[in-house]
Amino acid sequence: KTTMLNIEAGEFRGHKVSLWDLLHSRYIPKENRKELLELYEAGELTLEQVKTVVSTIVTKAAAERAEPGAERAEPSPESGPRAEPVATEAEPTPEHED
Repeated sequence: KTTMLNIEAGEFRGHKVSLWDLLHSRYIPKENRKELLELYEAGELTLEQVKTVVSTIVTKAAAERAEPGAERAEPSPESGPRAEPVATEAEPTPEHED
């Protein structure tokens, strides 16, 4: 809880943030947080490795949120199927009903 990181992404830019706060931020899915903590407690990950993984996840997630139109290489499980085709189909419909 006292380990501080300097993350240059999202609302954390320019601030030192505790690793604990990053782990419990909206950028780290609950499943990932649980897995990281379990691996760390079991001695399979060092503190440095946890810091690296958390920094990478937060930076990548913040970048994706900053670019809402950017296509993702892999859909994240919490977002489910993308709704873009529905939005695309719905836009021209009112114009063609004349």
